[in-house]
Amino acid sequence: MISTSEKPQPWAVPMVSVSIGGGPAQTCRVTREPDGTLRLGITSFAMVGVDATLLWTQNGRGFSIEGTVVPEPANSIPGVYLRVDETAGGIERRRNQRVAVHVPVVVVLPSGHLFPGRTMNLSIGGAHVVVDLDEVGDDALMTLAEELTRGGQVTVELLLPDGPVDLTCQVGGGGDEPGDVRLLFVEVAPQTRTRIGAFLRTV
Repeated sequence: MISTSEKPQPWAVPMVSVSIGGGPAQTCRVTREPDGTLRLGITSFAMVGVDATLLWTQNGRGFSIEGTVVPEPANSIPGVYLRVDETAGGIERRRNQRVAVHVPVVVVLPSGHLFPGRTMNLSIGGAHVVVDLDEVGDDALMTLAEELTRGGQVTVELLLPDGPVDLTCQVGGGGDEPGDVRLLFVEVAPQTRTRIGAFLRTV
């Protein structure tokens, strides 16, 4: 666990990205209910007991948490409801610590264009990635700006010490420069999560 003075609260931002049970990411609004549960503004089915990962940007920093799907309360507004343990200062349950570490990556856009870069930080649930723009031409830069946009989906090859890992990612937000993005990992295989977690523990 890590602490922060920013009180990371997904209900305090306009939109978050959510992946339920490791499935495709969706963008939605989050509302905090009086009983402490979080309501996701989506109507798709979610099995009770399944984990959900949320990713959002707040005050210029990326955060991610995990909650567990709980039954929809009686006479409630439709949506998917999550339970997370929290304190008065903000969410604490299983928040994925983002470790400041530079790992080589290759970002693969939907068009198939490849862009090498590196992570600025990394967690089991996502990463802040910066593409190397030193040798990117004008046409490639335009393609990068067009395809690497918030809510889009890309593939990233993460070059861990024990070998590469291919990850499907949703773009959660970006910085001022093209290729500076925060990514949410979606549809992550259990063995891949284990490998990333093992690497982070060694950093």
